[in-house]
Amino acid sequence: MPIKYYPNRVFKKSVPAIDRVMAWRNPISVKGSEDITINGLDQIITSNTNWQVDSIQFNFNNAVSVSYTVTVLNGINIVKNLNDFLWIQTPNTVMEKITLTPGFYTGTELATELQNDLNANADFIALGITFSVSYNISTGLFTISPSSGTVRYIDSIVKAVLPDQNSIAGFLFGLNATTGYVSTITSDTPVFGLGNEAWIIDEEGVIGSSQYVDDFHALTMDQALHITSNAAATSMDYSIVYESLV
Repeated sequence: MPIKYYPNRVFKKSVPAIDRVMAWRNPISVKGSEDITINGLDQIITSNTNWQVDSIQFNFNNAVSVSYTVTVLNGINIVKNLNDFLWIQTPNTVMEKITLTPGFYTGTELATELQNDLNANADFIALGITFSVSYNISTGLFTISPSSGTVRYIDSIVKAVLPDQNSIAGFLFGLNATTGYVSTITSDTPVFGLGNEAWIIDEEGVIGSSQYVDDFHALTMDQALHITSNAAATSMDYSIVYESLV
């Protein structure tokens, strides 16, 4: 779960009992229709809570062969005000709050998002510093490197206003403690598997037919459904039914 709960923040880990009751059995349906004649389907479905996939259905509208898959994609879900910022500083700047855009990211995509946000910071631009951020899926490590000089990660700022004291996105990058000024910041804890996929459905050569799967799949908010198909002279409809788990 990509949210760390700090005792001095407003948000608490325990969900009130009434919210758990009201959230129970409230299915959500995601539907779509795609012409895959030229380009195959490539759709990612996510949830901002832990969730359960109740059913998956496909309809193919022409008697042609279609290969399609549904996988569980591991990543990180960024949620506004819950795990979306961290503090970075150079010797020539104040402590800079770097805010990530909410959304679902693989490790490589999350590294690119942080890199873009660092490079959009006005104080870093004024110094002529750019950043390179990368993720190694084999080691699970992120690296953050300035184009010149040194940089540090700040895990907590005691004198900051309460909602901003902690780098609530830091641990997503495997950063758990304030560093000294270094030429490259490297994760002190590996974050493995951001981008790995596991198959739920992997079908070949479906001919003008439908498929319905109602096996329950419990997912965390760190996981997405990834639907893909090859290009074929037809269109396909899909329907995903899921519900939040609290």
